[in-house]
Amino acid sequence: MMQNLSNIKTFSLNTFIFSLFVIFLPVFQGDSCATTKSAKGMLPVVQDKKIKDYEKRLAKLLTPLTYRYNPAGKPDPFMPFFRTSTSTGKNAAKASGKRNRSIRCTTPLECMDVGQLTLVGIVLEQNGSPLAMVQDASGIGYTLKPGMRIGFQHGKVTKIEKEKVIIKEQIENLKGELTSRERILFLHPEESNEVQ
Repeated sequence: MMQNLSNIKTFSLNTFIFSLFVIFLPVFQGDSCATTKSAKGMLPVVQDKKIKDYEKRLAKLLTPLTYRYNPAGKPDPFMPFFRTSTSTGKNAAKASGKRNRSIRCTTPLECMDVGQLTLVGIVLEQNGSPLAMVQDASGIGYTLKPGMRIGFQHGKVTKIEKEKVIIKEQIENLKGELTSRERILFLHPEESNEVQ
């Protein structure tokens, strides 16, 4: 262990002396070392070239890139994959049997899905026409009459029976065509044997 320590001290001392020799050698030689002076004179020129090169690279990296999306030849990700007609606009809607669907809701019932409603009761008015009472998930109640618009799928109450309300909706299939679908709200869903 002592021998290793003395080896380390000797190595450190030798390294220190060598570095002093290298540093002060040009000073002691004076004017006789012309190559060292010319090398020192060349040093700023080399550094200037490197700095200019770095500045060019930095300027190139900092220039803003301009990219413009060109949708030509690319599919629209928001359109159905299957099309039945190649016409566009109003003609396409007429050709494929589609109707112009309004997105705006005129009543709160048109802004929610039929599946969010629970049938609470069915009553008869004095004139004998049925009324259905439904509530949404937050407990707000609504009354339904036959022919009333309901749901964001442009549903319409077609029939109110003793134990259920039948709603016909217009939905869009994979081909982009409108098809009708019946949704049924049961008064006692756990006792019904019918499939919705």
